[in-house]
Amino acid sequence: MVRSLSFIHLFIVLTVGYIGGALLFREIPVAASEKWIGFFDPRVISASEGLFLKPILALILFFVIAFLLSMNSKTRHAILLVGAIKCVLFGLSSSFLLSSGMKLWAYTIWWFPFQFLICLLFLVYCVVLSPPYFNKISRKGRNLQAVPVLAAICAVAFLIEMTVFHFLIR
Repeated sequence: MVRSLSFIHLFIVLTVGYIGGALLFREIPVAASEKWIGFFDPRVISASEGLFLKPILALILFFVIAFLLSMNSKTRHAILLVGAIKCVLFGLSSSFLLSSGMKLWAYTIWWFPFQFLICLLFLVYCVVLSPPYFNKISRKGRNLQAVPVLAAICAVAFLIEMTVFHFLIR
């Protein structure tokens, strides 16, 4: 029961973050959303830019911030907030793509499935770093064996997403 509860918890965070990003897109000006999306992934704004360095650095930055927050017991509670912020940026970028008239097949092949998977893997990474209250069974110490595995799976998913973008969308 505890394992299924944690996945329900992650899907709720992902859903609320995605919907929050979509609602945020409706409320802020397009120039402001372009500024935030440009930090997260400039390929969303212009597929011809196709810079690979910024999306890689943004993904690494999210992982590093979450790991640094996990090192102190007082900041450990903010780790899932970082995951939720990534989900909000995912929803904001998705709304921007759909409103800008991007072809729907490109959105369904490139953006949504890979970003959904990367956000879900990042949320699992956040939960491994700081389990929610209902998963805290042992107080001996944290088991961080899954952290490199999750980071590697997320990196592979990101590389596949970059390949799909480069060969099919661009």
